[in-house]
Amino acid sequence: MPVLQRLLKVLKASTINVSWTFLLLLALAHMATSWLLMGLSGEEVANSLPLWLYFYVVTASTVAYGDFSPSSTAGQLIAVFYLIPGGISLFAALIGKATVTVGNFWRQQMQGKGDYSDLTGHTVVLGWHGETTEKIIDILKADRQLPDEIVLCVTKDINNPRPGDLKFVKGDSFANMELLKRAGVENASRIIIYDGSDERVATVALSAYSLKSPGCHIVAHCENPNTAAMLRRTLPGIECTEAMALEMLVRSATDAGISRVVNELLAVNHGATQYQTRLQDIPKGSTFGQLFSLAKEAHNATLLGVTSISDEANMLNPPSAPELSDGDVLYYMAYERLTSAHFSSLLA
Repeated sequence: MPVLQRLLKVLKASTINVSWTFLLLLALAHMATSWLLMGLSGEEVANSLPLWLYFYVVTASTVAYGDFSPSSTAGQLIAVFYLIPGGISLFAALIGKATVTVGNFWRQQMQGKGDYSDLTGHTVVLGWHGETTEKIIDILKADRQLPDEIVLCVTKDINNPRPGDLKFVKGDSFANMELLKRAGVENASRIIIYDGSDERVATVALSAYSLKSPGCHIVAHCENPNTAAMLRRTLPGIECTEAMALEMLVRSATDAGISRVVNELLAVNHGATQYQTRLQDIPKGSTFGQLFSLAKEAHNATLLGVTSISDEANMLNPPSAPELSDGDVLYYMAYERLTSAHFSSLLA
């Protein structure tokens, strides 16, 4: 075993850049040539493939139970000068490679060294703030119709808080484009920005916005309405949420039950939830009122509003008469997420 330990130390450094394919092919070649040589020497262990596999593994790994051994002088010499030295070297190389692979995986998963720039259609959460971010992730996970891939990108000195749920990226600053690229911002479907400071939120939003794809939806939480307004003016298409605790408190006092209604609409793991979809293939002449009745009858879905490029004023509870068109964003309440195809088929 001391020989094996010394070989492990030497081979660990030399196998870092050696591929698994090369090592496995080398092991198969050594096994095959050893089998051929033992067969030419007339050894019994070479007469059966299962027996040879057993003999080779226990001999090359230095376990050597002693139940089988070469009987001829040629077979013994082959074992001493070729099978055992080659087998020990390959066994040590495979262990060294496995050690390096496990170490790299741990660093990528736990220390944020991974690169997820090849991901597509995932969610990127920028920033870590303990229980608040945990809640954001729980809500995302509860929506089973969203892609499972979530990348958490942080600048705090922490390890992956949820290695079973998250892909994790860590860096020094969100202004570092390389960090955002490793988080897969360029190909993400949605980006969520949450921070205790509006200044940091604005900085992160500016950095992420410059990298995101045109179809990516970016959402940032702002405590100050002025910051939210600035971001909306500066970054077209960004959605900014604002603190509504005081408004909710007053509305619940004047209209009892408002807070329960809002909480129910936001929950994704029970009851009816609010969703949105962009309409496509809508028959000409179809109206909001027609779709309202059809959606309620077919899917028990209640249409809340619609936003069109031509008229953004009537988002909630619009009149029944206005016509719908492709590109309109429909907001609705339902027990499951519906697609544009569901709505267009109702109007066909």
